[in-house]
Amino acid sequence: MPRVSAPVYSLNGGEVGDEALSRLDLERLQFAGSLYQNLLPRVIGSMTLRPGLEYITDIDFGDVQLLEYSYSGGSSLIPILSDEEMRVVKDDALVTRAAVSTTIQNGDFNSFTGWTDASTGLATATVGSGDLRLKGTPQDEAKATQTIAVALADRNVEHGLRVNVQRGPVMVRLGSSSGASDLIEAIDLQDGVHSIAFTPTTANIYIALSNTRARESLVESCQIDSAGVVVIPTPWTSDDLADNIIRYKQNKDVLYVASGIYQQREIQRRGDTSWGVQRYKSDDGPFITSDGTISLTSSDLVDDGTVTLTANKSYFDSGMVNRLFRIFQSGQTVEEDFTTDPQEGAHIRVSGVDSARTFTWAVTGTWVGTVTLQVATDDGTGSPGSWTDVLARTSNGTSTHTDPDDNVVKFFRWVVKSGDHTSGTMETSLIYDGGSQAGIARVISYTSPTVVGIEILTRFYSLDASFEWDYSAWSDFDGWPASVDVFGGRLYWGQSDMVYGSVPDAFKSFDDEVEGASAPIARSINASSQRGILWMLGLQRLIAGTDASEVSIKASSFDEPLTADSWFPVDASTRGCANIRAVKADKDGIFVQASGTGAFRMAPDQQGFDYTSSDLMAMHEEICDGSAIVDLAVQRRPDTVVWFILANGEARALTYEPAENVIAWSRVTTDGLFKRVAAIRGAGQDSVYFAVTRNGAQRLERLAKLSECRGGATNCLADGFKRFTATPGQTTFSVPHLNGKQVTVWVNGVAVRDQSNLYTVASNQVVLSAMTGGEKVIIGLPYTGKWQSTKLAYGAANGSALFHKKRVSQLGLGLTKTMLDGLGVGNSFTNLKRLTMTKGDKPIPAGYLFDDFDADMMSVSSDWDTDSRICLEARAPYPFTASSLVMDVKTNG
Repeated sequence: MPRVSAPVYSLNGGEVGDEALSRLDLERLQFAGSLYQNLLPRVIGSMTLRPGLEYITDIDFGDVQLLEYSYSGGSSLIPILSDEEMRVVKDDALVTRAAVSTTIQNGDFNSFTGWTDASTGLATATVGSGDLRLKGTPQDEAKATQTIAVALADRNVEHGLRVNVQRGPVMVRLGSSSGASDLIEAIDLQDGVHSIAFTPTTANIYIALSNTRARESLVESCQIDSAGVVVIPTPWTSDDLADNIIRYKQNKDVLYVASGIYQQREIQRRGDTSWGVQRYKSDDGPFITSDGTISLTSSDLVDDGTVTLTANKSYFDSGMVNRLFRIFQSGQTVEEDFTTDPQEGAHIRVSGVDSARTFTWAVTGTWVGTVTLQVATDDGTGSPGSWTDVLARTSNGTSTHTDPDDNVVKFFRWVVKSGDHTSGTMETSLIYDGGSQAGIARVISYTSPTVVGIEILTRFYSLDASFEWDYSAWSDFDGWPASVDVFGGRLYWGQSDMVYGSVPDAFKSFDDEVEGASAPIARSINASSQRGILWMLGLQRLIAGTDASEVSIKASSFDEPLTADSWFPVDASTRGCANIRAVKADKDGIFVQASGTGAFRMAPDQQGFDYTSSDLMAMHEEICDGSAIVDLAVQRRPDTVVWFILANGEARALTYEPAENVIAWSRVTTDGLFKRVAAIRGAGQDSVYFAVTRNGAQRLERLAKLSECRGGATNCLADGFKRFTATPGQTTFSVPHLNGKQVTVWVNGVAVRDQSNLYTVASNQVVLSAMTGGEKVIIGLPYTGKWQSTKLAYGAANGSALFHKKRVSQLGLGLTKTMLDGLGVGNSFTNLKRLTMTKGDKPIPAGYLFDDFDADMMSVSSDWDTDSRICLEARAPYPFTASSLVMDVKTNG
């Protein structure tokens, strides 16, 4: 009867499916098991009882999405989206505001009382229709200021300034003295709600809201945050979150967000407790050329708050609000009013020969001072070079000027030099019939199919109708991008079959007058997709995922940057993607296949020339038990682990290190339902957060560090656990989130209550014997780790031992940081026993922590079976890590 001692030197093969259990010809299958539940395979070769989940706070807001925000400042910051709201967790608590009595008078702008119009020149700050209206001019700043009293009790207490911008940009300053910005530095805010933290130290603080652009900005409210959790409005509903339409990419302190339904947003962090959500707005594209059958006419050259755009036939739609129009106009008219000095006007561009170089100038108004006409030549880039004086006026007048330098491009403008304005308004104009210019406007309101309200972003040069115009690619009417990524210094947006790349290092610019390699990109990926681009990943190449294929976008060679001219999309694979974000691990991308239940890897092919896909579930097609994947995240330290959340409330962990041939699955279950996951980079170990529904509410819980799950005074092997440092004489420990549940209790290295003696939480608390003080107490829910071997094919006299009766009579385990109290072994999970009660003929004390356990082989089973297996069970809160095992297998054949 053959007998062999079969060693398994590594236990990190992960769980494999039934169809693969006999594939012991594959090296990686020799280290696998038919069940890994709550046991994590480690890259180094061991398997360990997974860390517990620490209760952080309640997030019972319905459907949520946890956003990953990378931050090197030491804190963990997690924006949490719920139904049209965003909250932020900083470390272990939601960001909140203290109760203060500080108020801003008429911060809701029902009147202007309390505010001061500190505008310059012809700019104005007024209140109308419930908004603060800041109307700037080409030369002047619109500004509203207020002095705010701060009570003694509220000084040195963090406040929140909540600014709701209806139409930006609006510049906000807050200081301890008039004009200062020591509390809130001058920042531009776009359309959205912003909560900005500041800490006043003086009896009065000074706020200024301003607009330096030649258009009207609107502020709906500017108030001190009320006490409680900071909540920022967003456009995304619960249904949107459940449908997994949110895509985002971080760059510095901004998360750029796409959804395909709403205008893109920026989630902005201006401090750990200062956050805002605003519209992403580009003022210069991307544009699409119109068909030239409709003319458009602006009612003014510059914005005065009441400008309209008129079409010669029905064209406009209410969904075109926020659409851009760029109108090309023949001739150039520039009108500028100067009320102070120094100031510079806009220019006209003159070219051609002889009379084609003649323009008309005029100066009118009631004023005292000197206004100067200046000229500059083209600097070679299409912009003016150095300016020189042509003529100076100290009184009104009008005339023509003909430039003598034929075929030389020149620019002309009016200026008022320093000290040249005494009083009044200098009204100037330049009118040139030659050349053409383009102005850009954004639609802000819909009146009729032929009339819309606009704000002028770059001035128009003519009031004549024009059939030559472009419109922006994005609006409610045209649709919005559904995916986003940052790659090669550009911000990319994916909309339908198109990819739009910004000007490099200018993430809000799509200026198509930029030429060469820096020109913006607007190219198709040529995918046979009905749903368009679902996600993008910047790997070594830009990868776009659609429901039909995964597209690799390359330049002419692997190392060249993508440009509008170097753009070659090819199908890297044709798996098709589910509508859920993909994640990145070094050069690899991991995505969910169109079925929703498969996970695939995008990686460079063996030649390194392109990307290809491979099935991460090839050895276990049913690891998800048919349940769809609804979320995923990548943890990089201490091992790379891809976490998958399933629709059935379970989780799966994929230990992922292809270079070490480790692609190992394990099941993760808890007393509750997993809903979401996010992995936040951190020192030593990444922080992995889960939204978990348990005990009737949704909680935010964090995976404990492995270093805290090794026994000792602090041992975090419990779910929903809460940790305490006991005070002298303390007997009660509050755990209201676990009320009515049976829990384990760990005190200073001892399992006071384990799974054989659970404590039932009553009246929201656990009552223990009086503490001396300083004890580390961990209270949480129990869970169990289970491992079962694959089929055993050891010890046959003739060929394989498969299909021969066999038994594992003895077992040896290599263990580290393990307490045997929670470990059971056997040939099935219904026939388990403790591994041993002694070591070296000496009894093992209860709760003894083995740093390293290596003992003689121990009896396991006397049963014979053609499918004899080894089963291990590790019960929290006792630590367990197995690095190897040896089986004494006897085979009847």
